[in-house]
Amino acid sequence: MKKILVLAAALALAASSCAFALPIVLTEPQKSGGPGIFDTLAARVSAPEQDFTREELTLDELSTILWAATGQNGAESWTVPVIMGRDPNVSVYVMLKDGGYLYNWEKNALMEVNADRKILRRAVNQDFAKTAPCLLIFVDRGIINMNELAALATGAMSQNAALAAQALGLDARFMTTFNRTAIEETLNLGPVMNIMGVLAVGRQ
Repeated sequence: MKKILVLAAALALAASSCAFALPIVLTEPQKSGGPGIFDTLAARVSAPEQDFTREELTLDELSTILWAATGQNGAESWTVPVIMGRDPNVSVYVMLKDGGYLYNWEKNALMEVNADRKILRRAVNQDFAKTAPCLLIFVDRGIINMNELAALATGAMSQNAALAAQALGLDARFMTTFNRTAIEETLNLGPVMNIMGVLAVGRQ
């Protein structure tokens, strides 16, 4: 009887761990409507260095911003320039108040990497950025002969994400100063992977 109870407890623990690691499936991104591209460009501005509100992004907002950053808008075309139709050599990680995730553009889902609720504050150095409910981390995957394109891809991806945030009425600021060691450890980044920048997104 005791062995059965121990086995049941182990199975329950394993089940809870699996459930905890289930991906967050995002909603369909917004691909039409909203302000026009020229109106969005005219209104685009980096968020000031002041605290964000506590309001978190909705799944709709996250989905739209991430799709803008690195999504397909056709069978062989992307929302950002790519080489030979391949996906950008830059992955987008997402830090939220409940942990860190890797964005899977094929499944339009967030794959859990770390459930630490303190990673947001450790990832950045600026006090205002620590209040952001969402950080997008752009990471060069270190693919051979593709490294020189990572900066170009990051620029296009972060600008698309910032424009999408602007169109949704959100505030965003791109940063090149951050706590590199904390991010690498938190997201379990490999030795050839390189953090290219961080985009803080929220409401001010």
